Amino acid sequence: MNNEKLNKQQFDGNLLSPLPVILVGAQVNGKPNYLVIGYSCPFDFGKYIFFSLSKKRYTTIGIHENNTFSVNIPSEDLVVETNLCGNNSGRDFDKSSIFDTFYGELKTAPMIRQCPINIECEVSEILDYDRNEGIIGRVVNSYVNSHCVIEEEGEIKLDWRRVHPIIWATGGDFNYYRLGERIIPEED
Repeated sequence: MNNEKLNKQQFDGNLLSPLPVILVGAQVNGKPNYLVIGYSCPFDFGKYIFFSLSKKRYTTIGIHENNTFSVNIPSEDLVVETNLCGNNSGRDFDKSSIFDTFYGELKTAPMIRQCPINIECEVSEILDYDRNEGIIGRVVNSYVNSHCVIEEEGEIKLDWRRVHPIIWATGGDFNYYRLGERIIPEED
C-alpha cells in the first residue's frame, strides 16, 4: 500500500458521513411543515431516531406542541423540493404546498407521499444544548414505496439502490451526492 495514503492530518469537523438527507415533518399551527436535516442517527437497532436542530427553527414549535414528528427520506428526483425546504422558513413559505401529505397512526406527524421512505415518530426525549435541541423519537411506524423493496431468500428487504436517497456530506464540501454501487457482489 502507498504510504502516502496512510499519512494522517488533524481535521476539524464531523467525519461520520455521508448520511441520507431527511425532511422532518411536524404539524405547526395546524399545518404540515418540513425541515431539512443533514445529520441524523438511528439507534437501539432502529427503534429510535436522533437529530439536532436550532431552537429558533419553526418546526420546533410543532414538535413541542404535538410530541410527534416524521422522518421522510427524499429521492434524488426531489432535490429541488428539498432545497426549497432547506432555504425557506415555514414562517414565510408554505412547504406543505409542494408535497402531497399523508398521516399515519399518530395523526399529527405529517409525511410526504413523494418520499420513498417515511417514518412516524413519537418524541421520547428532548435534550437541551443551549441554542440547539437534541430530539429523540421512538419509531412508531415505517412506510416504504413498494418499488423499493426486493425479495431475497423469501424475505422482503429494502433495496437502497431503488430508493435513490440524497446523500449529504458533512465534514467535506457540504454538498449533495448520490448513493454508489454495491461493492460486495450478490451471491448466486
